[in-house]
Amino acid sequence: MNRKDLEKNSVCLVKGRFGKPDLSRAELGGRTVMVKDVRKRKFFLRWTLGLWLIQKEWKIYSRLIGMKGIPHPIERIDRFAFCMEFISGRPLSRGENLDPSFFSHLKQVLQEIHARGVVHLDLRHKGNILISELGEPFLIDFNSSFAFKKQGVLRRYLFPLLCWIDHGGFLKLKERISPSSMTSEERAFLKQFNRFRKLWIFN
Repeated sequence: MNRKDLEKNSVCLVKGRFGKPDLSRAELGGRTVMVKDVRKRKFFLRWTLGLWLIQKEWKIYSRLIGMKGIPHPIERIDRFAFCMEFISGRPLSRGENLDPSFFSHLKQVLQEIHARGVVHLDLRHKGNILISELGEPFLIDFNSSFAFKKQGVLRRYLFPLLCWIDHGGFLKLKERISPSSMTSEERAFLKQFNRFRKLWIFN
């Protein structure tokens, strides 16, 4: 897909604010894909924050290739946009009648991205969790996320803290959607986590 094809065959679903990318649905070779694109941001934002966000998110999706519960990255359209797998489903919402295994599977997805050195940092946002047509969780939108090298000071000291924040965000989401499924250990963790939550801008 090139820029001309994108403009001809896409429909904007969400317009990004500030320097964040637009989210569009497009047709590529007979199949539906999702496109993230910062090309329409103002010049300064496009070449600074927008470009940094789109490159960062593409690298994160590329690191997570092959993972169940993560959309597959397909191709870079240009420096300002990329397309990825379209997941047919709906965003998670309050009051969902979910299979008991849903949050167990979502927790596995979270643990796997951590194993690959990635933190999400926006799990409390229900719109970042999709429920596929098969009822499986998909974690999307890695705009707020970071990927860490296998070794180094940041991986050793900062990464564990951010994983802890991710876990707290996951439990906060679980409490809002399915409070009856919370264990006593999870409630105790969340009580402690909430004491510090307001200090962290992403959660």
